[in-house]
Amino acid sequence: MLPKHSSGDGREDPYADFWAPDPTDGTWRDHLADLVESLTPRAGRPSRLPRAAAALSLVLAATSLSVPAAPAAAAAPAAPVAPTESLDSLLERADALSEEYNGELRDMEAVIAEAEQAQERADATRKEVDEAREQVRYLAVATYTSSGLDPALSLLLSAEPQEIIDTATVVDHLTHTNSDKISYLVEAMERDEKAQANAEEKLEAVEADLDELEARRWEVRRLIADYPVQQMGPPDNLTPRTRQMRDLIIEKFGRNDENGGVGCYRPNGGWVVGEHPKGRACDFMVNPNGQMPTPEQQAHGQAIADWAVEHAEDLGIMYVIWRQEIWDIRRNNGWRPMADRGSITENHYDHVHISMF
Repeated sequence: MLPKHSSGDGREDPYADFWAPDPTDGTWRDHLADLVESLTPRAGRPSRLPRAAAALSLVLAATSLSVPAAPAAAAAPAAPVAPTESLDSLLERADALSEEYNGELRDMEAVIAEAEQAQERADATRKEVDEAREQVRYLAVATYTSSGLDPALSLLLSAEPQEIIDTATVVDHLTHTNSDKISYLVEAMERDEKAQANAEEKLEAVEADLDELEARRWEVRRLIADYPVQQMGPPDNLTPRTRQMRDLIIEKFGRNDENGGVGCYRPNGGWVVGEHPKGRACDFMVNPNGQMPTPEQQAHGQAIADWAVEHAEDLGIMYVIWRQEIWDIRRNNGWRPMADRGSITENHYDHVHISMF
């Protein structure tokens, strides 16, 4: 594992392994020059630190730093880009589509989990930037306004600083005093830029996934019409369709009781509430101890999964989960990866899960 990145003030950067920017050769004065624009008023937004920004420009000039001048003519604004839908809005769409499509969209778990993780990182890096920026703003106010000049800066701006101390010494003092805060802010902004871009990318993936499913609305409606809702009943609290599927698989592959057997109805759905409480799902175990199955056990599970996919349309099978992958007839585009739930059983390595319409 890569070493954790130090922020320079004793804090450890938890995102270093993933977001660490390339090393920069600039000094704190170079970075401060880049920050002038962020502290300067922008069109339509009043500056919170007008005096600080002006004084900051003066100081940069006094220390032989050039602040990039504004271009003579502003470039034409780019065409507005439609913002990506928020994660909350996408989750609401997924819930609504699950209800409309007569069952959970379990094949979307992976893309949704990635989007949620990316959003958490983006929120954390944005908070980090806000905190670091506030420190630099405070530094700018305390150092560059007339009411709170840093003693060393007072020397630098005095009429005859050479009579008190050599200017180079003052600059060196400022470098050692302020470089950590400014460098930390610059790096935090770089991390945040990457985190925000990654979150946007993951949200776009969820949105594209939902768009694809919604485009298949009529195909899914035809499937649902072919498999009207059935009520579960005795003696096993299953729907007739689920009972038929279970019995056919047992007839072909056996109950496999020595490896856990077959389980269908239960009053709760387990890790995610699904079709089990509705009498519309069965688990076909291949290992009884929550361990990774042997090659022989795995081959048995694979045979069941393949058979279920082959006969899905005939039997009204909605989706099959096996070895942390899902096949869903409503999407009908092959096996897709699922999110890591943390254990062999929760990731369906020791059993085949089959849900029905």
